[in-house]
Amino acid sequence: MMNSTERRRLLIAAAVTVVAIPVLMISGGSDSSSDEPSTPTTVVLENTEPADPAFLPVEDSTPAPEIITVNVPAPPSGTVIKGIASFIRWPETLGLRPCATPNALIGSIITVTNLNNGRSIECNNVSIQQLPGDAVIIIHTEVFLELADLVDAPIPVQIAF
Repeated sequence: MMNSTERRRLLIAAAVTVVAIPVLMISGGSDSSSDEPSTPTTVVLENTEPADPAFLPVEDSTPAPEIITVNVPAPPSGTVIKGIASFIRWPETLGLRPCATPNALIGSIITVTNLNNGRSIECNNVSIQQLPGDAVIIIHTEVFLELADLVDAPIPVQIAF
């Protein structure tokens, strides 16, 4: 343990250090080796307006383009395509006789003819997504039964719209 004299010495050394370090830093900040006093320099700016920041784009007064609606023409009526057909069960038909082909517009009424037996049906195109395999049309199961038995699928067909 330290006696009272050693504690006083330590307290005085700490106080001197706390005061001396900032004084030395302030007074010793000059790097000039000459003893001549330095004179302050004055800078005069001719243009007092602030400059535009370099990262901002130049203002463009042209209006933004409007969204343009593009109408795609429907395929010509009387289009006939030959290929194969298969079936799928849609969960809710909502009174429609659904079928799907990417060859006709959604909502088109398509006439499908079975080339093996000559039976024909009409159905409503409800999807224009790409079909799996070589199928040109997929028909709702209950509607497909009017063309052929399910075990006969896929069947050769001709579609007209």
